[in-house]
Amino acid sequence: MGTMLTLGSVQEATNTAAATRYLEESVLPGTGWTLLEARRRYSRLEPPETYWAMYRVKLGRGEPILPEADAELDEDAPEPQPVYPEQREVRLVARALFKPEAWQRFASRMHDLYGSASGDPLDGHGYPVLFPESQHAFWFYPVDPSMPTLAAAANPSRVLRLFRTLKRGLLDVPARITAVDVKLARYVPEVNGIFEYMIHTAPAAGSKRIFGKVQAGHGGRRTHQVMTALWEVARAAEGRLAIPRPLSFQPELSLYLEEAAPGAAVTGDRTAPHFLPGTLFAAGAAAAIHESEVPAEPHIRLEHELERLDGVQDQFAHVHPQAHFLLRELLIHIRAKLSHTAEEEWLPTHGDLKYDQLLHDEGRFTLIDFDYFSLAETSADLARYCAYLFPSMPRGWEQSVAAEEARKAFLDHYRELRPHATLQRFQLWEAVMLGNRAMTAMWAQQRGWERAVEGLLVMAMERLNSRLP
Repeated sequence: MGTMLTLGSVQEATNTAAATRYLEESVLPGTGWTLLEARRRYSRLEPPETYWAMYRVKLGRGEPILPEADAELDEDAPEPQPVYPEQREVRLVARALFKPEAWQRFASRMHDLYGSASGDPLDGHGYPVLFPESQHAFWFYPVDPSMPTLAAAANPSRVLRLFRTLKRGLLDVPARITAVDVKLARYVPEVNGIFEYMIHTAPAAGSKRIFGKVQAGHGGRRTHQVMTALWEVARAAEGRLAIPRPLSFQPELSLYLEEAAPGAAVTGDRTAPHFLPGTLFAAGAAAAIHESEVPAEPHIRLEHELERLDGVQDQFAHVHPQAHFLLRELLIHIRAKLSHTAEEEWLPTHGDLKYDQLLHDEGRFTLIDFDYFSLAETSADLARYCAYLFPSMPRGWEQSVAAEEARKAFLDHYRELRPHATLQRFQLWEAVMLGNRAMTAMWAQQRGWERAVEGLLVMAMERLNSRLP
């Protein structure tokens, strides 16, 4: 059995240069397509086993048209790029495994799923290609080893046939479904794929926009059950909770369907007019969910979150020694307080409550994305929301002040709605969530990440040792 790979070697095997080399040497020759750009759009690390990266790849084909030079352009401006008669985008996924035994399990599963299939990666059949020496694989969306029905859910013809059989449950008025446009809204490799479906009808007045979600495992069925139960909670919540209306779960495609909620996602501008009202809505939504008694699995445990942070201490030591020291001290202090702090009440929990899970539409808000709906202590949802209120790299003092005001308003409103809520572990949960943000920033390593990580870990220690506002 081989040795365990380091994060550095895994990233080297799956970075932009490696993806570009794979495309230019193994995928594009003989196709007529030219690589225009490969840009990493996503990365995820799940210690101690797996790392993912995803690239949005732009391709061109045909005789390139060179734009005429503009004499008035600033000399520092980028040179005009050629335009191709045909251009398209594909998504390339890389997955690497650190442990040799984990790689062997993965490679065996890929062989069971796909055999020796090669397919055409540019025609929807980009099956995994394995690289045993570096313990990584490349594949192309919509192929996904953990979501075998993803490609069918992305196929307009297949979805059209399905929707025609479901039209009475989908459409608001009698009409004939004539076509379905499919747009990928989000793809998280081996987790979920979300599609925006525009249903065209005759007469056109019956046309409707809905969303569909394919999830790994049995997540779609579970999401439908949770959302159906929460829909009834929302109807009785007197405006405290609003969610997209669930439509159905289609087991043949593992596809959960829901109505499109109005509005746009709340952005990271803490000074925007809708940000504080959205925070008050989030507090009310959390209170309604916590009181709902909707059955929830699995459990989110504080101890598990601490173990995740334990698992990245060595990585911090290699790339940011000062942050490693801050994280180590933080974990020591959290565990010291945890040992003599009573457990809180366990309640149904959104599981990923953050400002960007809200849609706003002319003063009305909708809470979305219940993929991580779980049972957890009272403070888990609240601490996550508060931990993500603060910008890791604020554009100005106004953003930080607005975040502090939003945090106080959020906690005040929640406690007003649930005055007897058990919150004795809130500081511990918030410190852990800030630690998780630091961990994510370390993985992403965007410009300025070192300073952002230090700031998050310092804030985590401050929150741990402060009282609730």
